[in-house]
Amino acid sequence: MADRKQGWRGWMGALALGAAMAAGSAQAQDATFGLRSGPLSIDPHFSSAGQHASALRNVFDALVRRSAMMELQPNLAESWRRVDDTTWEFRLRRDVRWHDGTPFTAADVKFSVERIPTVVAGTGGLAAYVRSIKATEIVDDHTVRFLTDGPAATLLAELDRVFIVQARAAQGADNATFRSGGAAIGTGPYRYVSWEPRGDLVLERFDGYWGDRPHFRRVTMREISNDSARVAALLAGNVDLINYVPPASVTTLQRNAEMQVLQVPSIYVFLLHPDGREQSPLVTDNEGRPLAQNPFRDVRVRRAVSLSINRNGMARNIMEGLAEPANTPLPTSFFGVPRGTGELRFDPAEGRRLLAEAGFPRGFRVQLHCTNDRFAGDARVCAALGQSLASIGITAEVVAQPTAVYFTNFTRGDYSLTMNGWGTLTGDATYMLASLLHTRGVDPRFGTFNRMRYSNAEVDRITRASLAVLDEGERQRLVEQGIRTAMDDHAVIPIVTLSAVWAINARRLSFVARMDEETLAIDARAPAAR
Repeated sequence: MADRKQGWRGWMGALALGAAMAAGSAQAQDATFGLRSGPLSIDPHFSSAGQHASALRNVFDALVRRSAMMELQPNLAESWRRVDDTTWEFRLRRDVRWHDGTPFTAADVKFSVERIPTVVAGTGGLAAYVRSIKATEIVDDHTVRFLTDGPAATLLAELDRVFIVQARAAQGADNATFRSGGAAIGTGPYRYVSWEPRGDLVLERFDGYWGDRPHFRRVTMREISNDSARVAALLAGNVDLINYVPPASVTTLQRNAEMQVLQVPSIYVFLLHPDGREQSPLVTDNEGRPLAQNPFRDVRVRRAVSLSINRNGMARNIMEGLAEPANTPLPTSFFGVPRGTGELRFDPAEGRRLLAEAGFPRGFRVQLHCTNDRFAGDARVCAALGQSLASIGITAEVVAQPTAVYFTNFTRGDYSLTMNGWGTLTGDATYMLASLLHTRGVDPRFGTFNRMRYSNAEVDRITRASLAVLDEGERQRLVEQGIRTAMDDHAVIPIVTLSAVWAINARRLSFVARMDEETLAIDARAPAAR
């Protein structure tokens, strides 16, 4: 009887151990990411914001994609060629299936490209990425041609953000249809399960994915906008990875044996955007009376603002070493960004002199708007900018807002002076010239993100000339000329170039850090040996 009881206990113990191992194995198949911000919709065409693309690239593919270090690679398109100056041909992969099992074809590409300009977007859609495409032709099920409105040297790089949706499912779909899952059918490594705005985006591995098999069975992307709460969630084991690690927490995390901090240079630069309109809604004299003329239209005022900024101090003290002083509006490694421009000066006394010369010896008042949850340190840098402006006599009321609120108002043109992070996944400064710096309203293909209505006829001329040139040497010369002209005009004012920083529980996973700051579930794998 004793032997039988001992055998029973042994069998039950083995069963319990097996159940525990199975539960542990199932748990190891899941991962939770703590992200500073999530998507703005499940429609991949709804917004061009970085966090939106980062979340939905897990579900939807583009024809091409960027490596972690921004190198262009095949994706849904396995090859391409330029047929002539205005025709590009793409050969599509034959082994790709949608999440519902149906085959991916050229008809889906044509539908997606033609849909993008029709989407009513929340913070700026993807129209800028397809502005050069005049028509899309289906050659056969696995070949598509883009006919462009003149030479389109940047088209290939821009297609990285042109997500392909299923023509059948997305026909007539709105945000609600995507959120319900009815239209959220992609070809990416993960299929969409559910999403709560400002909450959890739940994804499930797609075993029919055409590329490398994702490691985790289920990934939950949890939006935790508060920096301290995000770090606490990682330390408590509630999440396995966080992005946008706040500078103040880096040392603490590095001292924890279970944690690993990953850092690479980012594509994003904090920029000040002065209002270019004749009258600006939130600029007054020191007594609060509206000004007859917008002071930011005077280049001397814009230069004075630039001279007020201690970029080295911003990078070292405010960002605690997780940024570099920015002397150009994009990283100098990008195509068309001038090199050897020298450091932007810090000289408040000269700034005050220029302000007086422009007719504002006593300065003026302005509201400075920025985000407080989009990038690590955005609100802190914004507050420091308020002090910088005060040093030259400009009284700035700093208003830091949630990303969704900021971009809604920014898009409407409600602001007079703003700071936000700008980056381009194309790795090419042409995109900044065409979408951010070109005059808005003269051509729907240009000035898409020029919310502050900057206008310079010479910048416009150079931008258009560069887009008509296919010779890379000549195109680079023109793009550099355009960026240099905008810099001399202080169209936008660079502050610091950010670092992309993640922290992971190294016992749970390993992760590939990316310059574009995208947090992709397929980049998370089993932990590397330590």
